[in-house]
Amino acid sequence: MNILKIILIISLSYISQASELKKNINTVFEIGEQMTNISHLLETYALVATNVSYKAPEKQLLKGILEYEGTIDKIEKNYKDKDIQESIKKGKKAWKPVKKALLTAIKNNNAGRMRKEGLFIHANIRYVIIELANMKKYLLKKHNPKDKDALNAIIEIDTSSQRLSAHYMMKMWGLEDPTIEEHWNKGVKIFTESIKTLKASGYYKDAKFKKLLNSTEKSLKYLKMVFTFDDKFVPVIVQEKSGKVSKEADEMAEIYLDRVSK
Repeated sequence: MNILKIILIISLSYISQASELKKNINTVFEIGEQMTNISHLLETYALVATNVSYKAPEKQLLKGILEYEGTIDKIEKNYKDKDIQESIKKGKKAWKPVKKALLTAIKNNNAGRMRKEGLFIHANIRYVIIELANMKKYLLKKHNPKDKDALNAIIEIDTSSQRLSAHYMMKMWGLEDPTIEEHWNKGVKIFTESIKTLKASGYYKDAKFKKLLNSTEKSLKYLKMVFTFDDKFVPVIVQEKSGKVSKEADEMAEIYLDRVSK
């Protein structure tokens, strides 16, 4: 075999590996987006229950349902790994009754029924998110992308912002779930640790990235403040704050992708 053929084979192998890594990084981001989406569905369910009509929550529920199922179907088709398939199976089992309750809420937001179902939905949605997180963890460990801690931190900031918004809505709704504050505190901890991780990374030296991350930190401080209010319900502002964090996380993800692709 001559040297040109060897070089060609090595080059093609490198291109193939790079393409595969990019595919897997994109899948990790897609999984992260669904962790955020599922938390957003919980938030939106609480908005429907409290008769908040901002941004047509019924339409948001339908959109979120389709988005989650479309992503899961895609991953199930493209990844035959035992761990991935097992997480999908468990996630679907937890998702099925949640989907039914969400669709019912769109047609009938009876306060009594939704309050009873709220506890169940909160518990099952956590199982769905856990299996998404397991898939994310598996892919990060298996493919070991560059700066994977930064990648994971960006995703967790996005997801945590929606988790905090959802638990704020449930608290102000008055849902009798003793775990709300526990999961709120967990969300704050993950958000805070993710900010710390990114501040310690090389990405924080990038002016745009730094500005975006600092902005998410300001939003976290606001969310922590309003959670202490018991007599002032500001769902629109909280939803806008968490939505702003999601957009900023998306922009940070673009900076990450641009850097690792070079």
